[in-house]
Amino acid sequence: MVLLLIINLLVIVSVFLIVTILFRAPLRATDETAFRVDVDNLRRDTLFEVPWARPILILTHGFVQRLNLPGFKDHVFKLLLALGNPHQYTSDEYLVLCTLWGGVGAVGCLFLGRLAVEDLSILGALAFLIFGVGVGFLGGYFWLRERALRRLREIAKRLPYTLDLISMAMDAGATFYEAANAVIRDDPEDPFNEELGIVIHEIDFGLSRQDALTHLGQRITVDGLDGIISAILQAEALGTPLADVLKLQANLLRMRRSMRAERRAGEASVKILVPSMLILLAVVLIIFAPIIVRFIEGRYLE
Repeated sequence: MVLLLIINLLVIVSVFLIVTILFRAPLRATDETAFRVDVDNLRRDTLFEVPWARPILILTHGFVQRLNLPGFKDHVFKLLLALGNPHQYTSDEYLVLCTLWGGVGAVGCLFLGRLAVEDLSILGALAFLIFGVGVGFLGGYFWLRERALRRLREIAKRLPYTLDLISMAMDAGATFYEAANAVIRDDPEDPFNEELGIVIHEIDFGLSRQDALTHLGQRITVDGLDGIISAILQAEALGTPLADVLKLQANLLRMRRSMRAERRAGEASVKILVPSMLILLAVVLIIFAPIIVRFIEGRYLE
């Protein structure tokens, strides 16, 4: 009875989503941080450029565009930007890929369902299909999320050292533009250097340095980066030497990292207390269990 109710609910939700997709107007996300997707399209390397796959993907893209999920689409686009978006996907295009993975998951779950259940009903097969679509779609999303968060952690780790390099180059007489170019040439594969390359690219396209740095803060949501960009913009407005500001911000980042490590170490000592007590209790029970059993059975004098 419960299984039948769950299957009916899944069917109702599926019909609702299909109707929503078909009768909602297409939505277009407008985000200034999409500069790299809107302007720098020469390096696009997506499945949409493959001739034989393009007709199928375009058909699915029309359905995905009608999904009335602007918040989720913005979230996916921010994850793509945090990942660096090396293939120049938009949020709708990546959701098309997630939908294709959902189709693969549906086929796989239906195959497993046929192996597990001999007389699989139509509703049961539909439930396996819906479950497979959900697993495949969410698998594509979480794969993107995990890679984006890993890249953000790498950027946060490298940020103080990059600021030190830029400040030393500016102390030697280079401008911010020249110092950033030198750092990028030194290690072009570094994630933060890739983001600096986008900043330089935007400046070359005619954007001001303030706008390019603001876009950097919108793309990369790393703790402390917004404060660094605000300090740089304020230093330019007040005429403060930018190299000194970068050195100060790098030291603040290291200090904040040390304080965070000390706080987590203190929290770890408290969190490990309960497992330690459970292990101690288990050891005591293992040692004294024979004596307790003999006492209960009345054989403690043997």
